[in-house]
Amino acid sequence: MNSIPDLRVVLIDDNEIDLLLHERLIALQQISRTVLSFNSANKALEYLSSNVTLPQIPPTVILLDIQMPEMDGFDFLKSFDSYPTKIKSQCYIIMVSSSLDFGDINKTNANPLVIRLLKKPLQPKELKEVIEGIFKE
Repeated sequence: MNSIPDLRVVLIDDNEIDLLLHERLIALQQISRTVLSFNSANKALEYLSSNVTLPQIPPTVILLDIQMPEMDGFDFLKSFDSYPTKIKSQCYIIMVSSSLDFGDINKTNANPLVIRLLKKPLQPKELKEVIEGIFKE
C-alpha cells in the first residue's frame, strides 16, 4: 500500500510507550503521514466531535486500546456511537489490547463499530493488511 494520502490514524492509549511505538510503526510501514495520539479516550472524543464542522471528514483509522483508566475502550465506543453519521461513516475502529480475555473478544466482536481486534504489540504486517482490507474497493 502506498499510503492513502488523506488517511489519518488516531491512536488512543494511556501507555505513552505504546503510543510512541505505534506512531513509529505507522510511519515505517508508510500507512499514513497523519498520526494523532491521545493518551485519554475523552480527549480523542473531544477531537473527533470537533470534526462535525469540517466540510469533509478524511477517512480515519482509530486504534483504540481496551484497558484505560477513566474511560476504557468500550466506554469510548458507547460515547462514539452517539456521534453523527457524518463522523462515524468515515471512522474505522480497530481495538487493541495486550491481554485478550474471552470477555473482551466477545464484546469486541459484538460491536458493529469495531472492524477488528489486534493484540499488542502491533505486528507491522498484520496492521498493514487490516488497513489495506478496509480501503479495498
